[in-house]
Amino acid sequence: MRSLTRVCRVGTVLSATALLLVVALVGLVAFVAEMHATWTWYFRMERTISAATPVAMWLLGSSLVFLFGTVATARYENG
Repeated sequence: MRSLTRVCRVGTVLSATALLLVVALVGLVAFVAEMHATWTWYFRMERTISAATPVAMWLLGSSLVFLFGTVATARYENG
């Protein structure tokens, strides 16, 4: 049971960190597109968003599953 708890905790942290990195990358591309303000960069921004959206949704889903697993395997400690 302790190994399942560890897997859930590590999975939660890793998937949430990966999600944060994907969102930061999309934000960086959007920032650069706004700095250049050209149609080429806006097109790159749109392609980045369309490619990152499914990845972000899978990472969000796996993060929630691992989080529920962490809560389900947690033990109540008194004191």
